[in-house]
Amino acid sequence: MDVYENPQLVPHGLANEALAAALEGRDQMLSANSVLVGLALYDDDRVFVERWCKRIAHESVDLRLVATASLCLGHLARRFGCLEPESVMLVRQLAERTDLDGRVFSALDDVTFCLEELPDRRKSEQGR
Repeated sequence: MDVYENPQLVPHGLANEALAAALEGRDQMLSANSVLVGLALYDDDRVFVERWCKRIAHESVDLRLVATASLCLGHLARRFGCLEPESVMLVRQLAERTDLDGRVFSALDDVTFCLEELPDRRKSEQGR
C-alpha cells in the first residue's frame, strides 16, 4: 500500500540532477517521484516542470515514474489553468495505456475539468 507523503520543493539544480539520473537509471539520493510531485505542487515555473513531465513520460522505462509525470501534468493544469497542447494530448494518450496505474485517470480528470469543462461553463454562465 502506498503511503501519501507531502514532498518538498527542491531547487531546479537538484531537480535536474535527480530527474536526469532517474532517466539514466543511475542511483540517486532523492526520489524522482517525490521530486516531480514537489515541483508540480509548489514550483512557480510551470514551463520547467511541464518540460520535465513530458520528457519523463516519453523517455522513462519506469512505469511508476511515467504515471507520476502524468499525474503532475494534471496538478499543473489545476494550479495554472493551462498546459501546452502537446501536454494535454500526452495526458490523454497516457490514460489509454493499460500498463500504467490509475493516476493517469486522475490526471485526465484534472485536465478535462480544469482546461476543457470550466471555460465552457463560464461561457454558459455569462450568457445567462
